[in-house]
Amino acid sequence: MAEKSSANEWEQIKKSRINVRRLFYYIVFLGGAYYLVTDRAKFASKGASRISPLQSDLLDLSRWVAAFLVVAEHQRCLMFVDYKTGEGIGALSKVFYFMTHFGHSAVMVFFVMSGFLVGGKVIDRLKQGAFSWQKYAVDRVSRLYAVYVLALLLGGALDYLGYRCLNRFGLYDRTFSDHIAVANADFHAGLSKPVFFLNLLMCQTILVPVFGSNGPLWSLANEFWYYLAGPLLFLLYFARNLGARSICVIALAGLYWFLPASILIYFLVWLLGALLYSINDRPLFPASISLFLFLGCLSAVRLEWIKSGWVGDFLIAITFAMLINSGAGKPGHMPGHVLSRRAADFSYSVYLCHFPFLACILSAIYQGTGFGLRTPRSGLSVGLSLVVLGLTYLWCYLVSLVTERQTPRIRKILYALLGREMVVSTAVVR
Repeated sequence: MAEKSSANEWEQIKKSRINVRRLFYYIVFLGGAYYLVTDRAKFASKGASRISPLQSDLLDLSRWVAAFLVVAEHQRCLMFVDYKTGEGIGALSKVFYFMTHFGHSAVMVFFVMSGFLVGGKVIDRLKQGAFSWQKYAVDRVSRLYAVYVLALLLGGALDYLGYRCLNRFGLYDRTFSDHIAVANADFHAGLSKPVFFLNLLMCQTILVPVFGSNGPLWSLANEFWYYLAGPLLFLLYFARNLGARSICVIALAGLYWFLPASILIYFLVWLLGALLYSINDRPLFPASISLFLFLGCLSAVRLEWIKSGWVGDFLIAITFAMLINSGAGKPGHMPGHVLSRRAADFSYSVYLCHFPFLACILSAIYQGTGFGLRTPRSGLSVGLSLVVLGLTYLWCYLVSLVTERQTPRIRKILYALLGREMVVSTAVVR
C-alpha cells in the first residue's frame, strides 16, 4: 500500500511540471529581488564558513547511515513479502518493516548534505572572488565518475549474468507474478547501448531509464544537474559583469526546459543545504530540539501521517538541515567518529553498487533453492538476509578500493591533463 501511495504521488509530481516550473521561476525571482535590496558588499565580504569537528562527525555518520537505509529497504523489498502480505506479524516484524522503509527519505538527506558541502563551498569561493569553473568541474567529475563508470559496467555485467543464467524467478524480465516496488521495470530491456551511453551522460530519468537494474542511479542524475545549476544560480548574485549574468540566465533557462519536474523540485532541497552552509557560523536551534523534530518528521512520513510525498520530503530536508546546523562551532567529536569516518569513506560505492549485486546474488540463491526472493519471514530467511547484507557490503568495499579511494589520484591526473596549474580565475565575479 505504501509503495502504491508513493507511486501515485510520483505521478502527480510528474503531471505538475508547469506548476513546479512556476515555483522554480518564483524562487529565482525572489533571489533577484533579494539581490536588489540587500547590502551585497557586506554579504560578499563575509569570511568563509567552517565545518566544526562535531559537524564533520555528524556528516560522516549521516552518510553511511543513509546509504545503509537505502540498502536495507532494497534488500527487504527483494527478499521478503510485503508487510500486509504475510500473516501473524509480531512486534519484531513490525519494527523490522518500519525501520526498512526509509530509503527515499535517506536520499533527501544526501541532497541536503550535497548542497551543504558542494553548493555552500561554491558560495564561499564566490564571496572570496576565488571560484574557478575548471577546478570545480575537475573536482565534481572526479568525484562522480570515479565510481560511476565501473558501477555501470559491473552492474550491467551482473544483470546480463542474472538474465542469462539466474532468471528462474523472472526478476530480470519482469515475468514474476508478485508486485515488487523496487523491480517495476524490465531490467534486461534497460541494458541497451543507448541507455548505457545516455546514463554515462547523466540523462537517466530524463531521456532514458536507469541502466539495467540499478534504480538508485536516478538520484545521481539529480546531483549532476544540481552541480551545474547551483553555481549558475549563485553567479546571478555574485557576478558584476552583465554578460556573465546573461550567460547564466540563458544556461538556467536551458536547464529549466531540459530537466523534468521531478528533478527541478528537489533542487530546492539541494539549495537548502547550500543556504545552510552560508549561515553556518552559529547554531540556530539546540541539538535536542533539532533531533526531535528530524526523527518526528521521519516517523510521520513513514507512518503516512503526511499524505503528500514531496511535503514530507521537504520537512525531512528542513529538519535535517537544522540538525546539521546544531553542531556549528562545536569542537568536540562524536563517540565512534573514527569508525564512522571509515564507513562513510565508501558510502558512495555502497549506494551505486549494491542493487545489481543484491539482485544477482538473491537470484542465484533462488535459482538453486527456490528460496531467497519474496520469502516469508522466518529465522532462516532473516539469517540469510544478514549473510547477503555482509556479502553486499564486502562487494561494495572491494569496488571502492579501486574507485572511490582513488579519487584524489584521478583528480591529479585530470589536473595534469589540463596542461596547466589550476590557478583560480576571478575575472567573472569581479
